[in-house]
Amino acid sequence: MHLPIVNNAVPPSNSPKRMKSSTLYCFSTQLLLVSAWLACAFLLARPIDVRAADDIAGRPAKALQETLRKGRSRGPIFVMIPVAYVYGLGGSVASYCSPSVRATNSSDAVIEELIIGIDYFTEAGKPAGATVTRYSDIKVRRQDTHYFYQLTVSDCRGLAGKLTVVRCVYSTGDDCSAAVQAIDFGSIPLRLKSS
Repeated sequence: MHLPIVNNAVPPSNSPKRMKSSTLYCFSTQLLLVSAWLACAFLLARPIDVRAADDIAGRPAKALQETLRKGRSRGPIFVMIPVAYVYGLGGSVASYCSPSVRATNSSDAVIEELIIGIDYFTEAGKPAGATVTRYSDIKVRRQDTHYFYQLTVSDCRGLAGKLTVVRCVYSTGDDCSAAVQAIDFGSIPLRLKSS
């Protein structure tokens, strides 16, 4: 007895039927991938204005970008006089005290401009001179020191200074005047001048 032979064999890979099926599958897969890529590119290219949820207190929502930009923590900006020199000793010119004024950026933003004024006083409370200093582009965690000021006294001992912040601006345009701190140590201790 002979059984009928059923031909369920897969057509050879070089047969026209198999090649047509394989080509159609590859083309549809590539078309699907390109469509997905274009959809993602379109979504990423449009401007996003994500609004934060309204606060429980009922305040209006702000754009997420504004919140992230303005909510960034800053940090202190220290102004100090670590050392002061006496110049003119032994010459024909009268000697004078010259402080070295240092500004240290301990914040997390670049300081575009810092202008400070310092009034110096002797232990008896008499004026001993004044200086104005301008710093620019102080990077994060960096410091800048200015030298060679000529005060009206010949000795640096016993002097103290009152610091006034004339202008302080971060590179973002935000005001940093409130972040400036005077250091009450060093050759000439400093204090912020009260308004």
